[in-house]
Amino acid sequence: MHTENKDEMRDKILEAALKRFTHYGAAKTTMNEIADDLHCSKASLYYYFPDKKAMHLAVLEKIAEAYFAEMQKVTSHITSAAQALHDIIEVKKGFISKFCRLEIFKIQKDGPSVFLEGVKRAKQIEIGLTTNVIKAGIASGEFKVDNAELTGDLLVQSLMGLRFSVPDHLSNDEELDEATFERVIEKQKLLLDIFIKGMQA
Repeated sequence: MHTENKDEMRDKILEAALKRFTHYGAAKTTMNEIADDLHCSKASLYYYFPDKKAMHLAVLEKIAEAYFAEMQKVTSHITSAAQALHDIIEVKKGFISKFCRLEIFKIQKDGPSVFLEGVKRAKQIEIGLTTNVIKAGIASGEFKVDNAELTGDLLVQSLMGLRFSVPDHLSNDEELDEATFERVIEKQKLLLDIFIKGMQA
Protein backbone atom coordinates (compact mmCIF):
# COMPACT_ATOMS: atom_id res chain seq x y z
CA MET A 1 0.00 0.00 0.00
CA HIS A 2 2.85 2.33 0.91
CA THR A 3 4.40 1.70 -2.53
CA GLU A 4 1.09 2.51 -4.20
CA ASN A 5 0.88 5.79 -2.28
CA LYS A 6 4.44 6.64 -3.34
CA ASP A 7 3.58 5.91 -6.98
CA GLU A 8 0.43 8.01 -6.73
CA MET A 9 2.34 10.95 -5.27
CA ARG A 10 5.01 10.69 -7.95
CA ASP A 11 2.29 10.73 -10.63
CA LYS A 12 0.67 13.79 -9.01
CA ILE A 13 4.03 15.60 -9.02
CA LEU A 14 4.56 14.77 -12.70
CA GLU A 15 1.03 15.96 -13.58
CA ALA A 16 1.60 19.25 -11.74
CA ALA A 17 5.01 19.70 -13.37
CA LEU A 18 3.58 18.92 -16.82
CA LYS A 19 0.82 21.51 -16.32
CA ARG A 20 3.36 24.17 -15.29
CA PHE A 21 5.91 23.25 -18.00
CA THR A 22 3.22 23.24 -20.71
CA HIS A 23 1.86 26.64 -19.68
CA TYR A 24 4.97 28.58 -18.64
CA GLY A 25 7.88 26.56 -20.05
CA ALA A 26 10.21 24.26 -18.14
CA ALA A 27 12.96 26.88 -17.71
CA LYS A 28 10.60 29.43 -16.12
CA THR A 29 9.03 26.95 -13.69
CA THR A 30 10.50 26.59 -10.20
CA MET A 31 10.30 23.68 -7.78
CA ASN A 32 8.63 26.06 -5.28
CA GLU A 33 5.79 26.73 -7.72
CA ILE A 34 5.19 23.02 -8.28
CA ALA A 35 5.24 22.42 -4.51
CA ASP A 36 2.74 25.28 -4.00
CA ASP A 37 0.42 23.80 -6.63
CA LEU A 38 0.47 20.49 -4.75
CA HIS A 39 0.24 22.13 -1.29
CA CYS A 40 3.34 20.29 -0.17
CA SER A 41 6.89 21.20 0.80
CA LYS A 42 9.72 21.51 -1.70
CA ALA A 43 11.50 18.79 0.32
CA SER A 44 8.68 16.41 -0.67
CA LEU A 45 9.53 16.95 -4.33
CA TYR A 46 13.21 16.23 -3.68
CA TYR A 47 12.22 12.93 -2.08
CA TYR A 48 11.05 11.77 -5.53
CA PHE A 49 13.39 13.75 -7.81
CA PRO A 50 16.95 14.91 -7.01
CA ASP A 51 16.50 18.13 -9.02
CA LYS A 52 14.30 19.86 -11.60
CA LYS A 53 16.20 18.34 -14.52
CA ALA A 54 15.38 14.82 -13.27
CA MET A 55 11.74 15.85 -12.96
CA HIS A 56 11.84 17.34 -16.46
CA LEU A 57 13.22 14.06 -17.84
CA ALA A 58 10.50 12.07 -16.07
CA VAL A 59 7.83 14.37 -17.56
CA LEU A 60 9.27 13.84 -21.05
CA GLU A 61 9.29 10.06 -20.53
CA LYS A 62 5.61 10.23 -19.53
CA ILE A 63 4.79 12.23 -22.68
CA ALA A 64 6.79 9.79 -24.83
CA GLU A 65 4.74 6.87 -23.48
CA ALA A 66 1.48 8.63 -24.42
CA TYR A 67 2.93 9.61 -27.81
CA PHE A 68 3.86 6.07 -28.78
CA ALA A 69 0.57 4.70 -27.42
CA GLU A 70 -1.22 7.09 -29.79
CA MET A 71 1.08 6.03 -32.65
CA GLN A 72 0.33 2.38 -31.83
CA LYS A 73 -3.41 3.09 -32.19
CA VAL A 74 -2.86 4.63 -35.62
CA THR A 75 -0.78 1.70 -36.84
CA SER A 76 -2.70 -1.20 -35.30
CA HIS A 77 -5.77 -1.16 -37.59
CA ILE A 78 -4.57 -0.17 -41.05
CA THR A 79 -7.05 0.12 -43.90
CA SER A 80 -4.74 2.32 -45.99
CA ALA A 81 -0.99 2.28 -45.41
CA ALA A 82 -0.60 5.70 -47.08
CA GLN A 83 -3.21 7.21 -44.74
CA ALA A 84 -1.58 5.57 -41.71
CA LEU A 85 1.75 7.22 -42.60
CA HIS A 86 -0.02 10.59 -42.84
CA ASP A 87 -1.76 9.89 -39.52
CA ILE A 88 1.64 9.35 -37.86
CA ILE A 89 2.65 12.87 -38.90
CA GLU A 90 -0.65 14.24 -37.53
CA VAL A 91 -0.01 12.51 -34.18
CA LYS A 92 3.47 14.06 -34.11
CA LYS A 93 2.06 17.48 -35.00
CA GLY A 94 -0.55 17.25 -32.24
CA PHE A 95 1.93 16.29 -29.55
CA ILE A 96 4.58 18.85 -30.49
CA SER A 97 1.95 21.62 -30.72
CA LYS A 98 0.58 20.70 -27.30
CA PHE A 99 3.92 20.23 -25.57
CA CYS A 100 6.11 22.76 -27.39
CA ARG A 101 7.06 24.48 -24.10
CA LEU A 102 8.69 21.34 -22.72
CA GLU A 103 12.05 22.34 -24.28
CA ILE A 104 12.63 18.89 -25.76
CA PHE A 105 15.43 19.94 -28.09
CA LYS A 106 17.25 21.90 -25.39
CA ILE A 107 17.33 18.93 -23.03
CA GLN A 108 18.50 16.69 -25.88
CA LYS A 109 21.65 18.82 -25.90
CA ASP A 110 22.05 19.38 -22.15
CA GLY A 111 20.50 16.19 -20.82
CA PRO A 112 22.37 13.21 -19.37
CA SER A 113 23.42 10.26 -21.50
CA VAL A 114 20.47 8.21 -20.20
CA PHE A 115 18.13 10.69 -21.90
CA LEU A 116 20.09 10.52 -25.15
CA GLU A 117 19.73 6.73 -25.01
CA GLY A 118 15.98 7.28 -24.60
CA VAL A 119 15.94 9.50 -27.70
CA LYS A 120 17.69 6.76 -29.69
CA ARG A 121 15.18 4.17 -28.45
CA ALA A 122 12.28 6.47 -29.36
CA LYS A 123 13.64 6.86 -32.87
CA GLN A 124 13.93 3.07 -33.23
CA ILE A 125 10.32 2.67 -32.06
CA GLU A 126 9.16 5.19 -34.67
CA ILE A 127 11.19 3.45 -37.38
CA GLY A 128 9.70 0.10 -36.30
CA LEU A 129 6.12 1.40 -36.42
CA THR A 130 6.71 3.04 -39.82
CA THR A 131 8.27 -0.18 -41.15
CA ASN A 132 5.23 -2.16 -39.97
CA VAL A 133 2.92 0.22 -41.87
CA ILE A 134 5.02 -0.23 -45.02
CA LYS A 135 4.90 -4.02 -44.57
CA ALA A 136 1.11 -3.81 -44.25
CA GLY A 137 1.06 -1.78 -47.47
CA ILE A 138 3.16 -4.43 -49.22
CA ALA A 139 0.91 -7.24 -47.95
CA SER A 140 -2.24 -5.50 -49.23
CA GLY A 141 -0.65 -4.69 -52.61
CA GLU A 142 -0.79 -0.93 -51.90
CA PHE A 143 3.02 -0.59 -51.91
CA LYS A 144 5.69 -2.20 -54.06
CA VAL A 145 8.84 -2.13 -51.92
CA ASP A 146 11.76 -4.57 -51.92
CA ASN A 147 13.10 -3.74 -48.45
CA ALA A 148 10.54 -2.46 -45.91
CA GLU A 149 13.10 -2.06 -43.11
CA LEU A 150 15.47 0.06 -45.17
CA THR A 151 12.61 2.14 -46.59
CA GLY A 152 11.10 2.73 -43.11
CA ASP A 153 14.46 3.78 -41.71
CA LEU A 154 15.13 6.13 -44.63
CA LEU A 155 11.65 7.67 -44.42
CA VAL A 156 11.84 8.40 -40.67
CA GLN A 157 15.42 9.74 -40.86
CA SER A 158 14.46 11.98 -43.81
CA LEU A 159 11.38 13.37 -42.05
CA MET A 160 13.39 14.03 -38.88
CA GLY A 161 16.09 15.76 -40.90
CA LEU A 162 13.63 18.46 -41.98
CA ARG A 163 13.45 19.62 -38.35
CA PHE A 164 17.05 20.81 -38.74
CA SER A 165 17.18 21.78 -42.42
CA VAL A 166 14.00 23.87 -42.78
CA PRO A 167 14.78 26.54 -40.14
CA ASP A 168 17.53 28.87 -41.30
CA HIS A 169 17.97 30.77 -38.04
CA LEU A 170 17.99 28.14 -35.28
CA SER A 171 20.69 26.06 -33.71
CA ASN A 172 19.98 22.36 -33.17
CA ASP A 173 18.95 22.79 -29.52
CA GLU A 174 16.47 25.64 -30.01
CA GLU A 175 12.72 25.16 -30.05
CA LEU A 176 10.75 25.92 -33.18
CA ASP A 177 8.37 28.86 -33.22
CA GLU A 178 4.83 28.12 -34.43
CA ALA A 179 5.30 29.39 -37.99
CA THR A 180 8.55 27.44 -38.50
CA PHE A 181 7.00 24.33 -36.99
CA GLU A 182 4.11 24.56 -39.49
CA ARG A 183 6.64 24.87 -42.33
CA VAL A 184 8.44 21.76 -41.13
CA ILE A 185 5.18 19.79 -40.93
CA GLU A 186 4.07 20.90 -44.41
CA LYS A 187 7.43 19.87 -45.89
CA GLN A 188 7.25 16.55 -44.04
CA LYS A 189 3.85 15.93 -45.65
CA LEU A 190 5.20 16.80 -49.11
CA LEU A 191 8.20 14.53 -48.62
CA LEU A 192 5.93 11.73 -47.40
CA ASP A 193 3.79 12.09 -50.54
CA ILE A 194 6.93 11.67 -52.67
CA PHE A 195 7.83 8.50 -50.73
CA ILE A 196 4.29 7.16 -51.06
CA LYS A 197 4.20 7.74 -54.82
CA GLY A 198 7.56 5.99 -55.12
CA MET A 199 6.28 3.01 -53.10
CA GLN A 200 3.11 2.81 -55.21
CA ALA A 201 4.95 2.94 -58.56
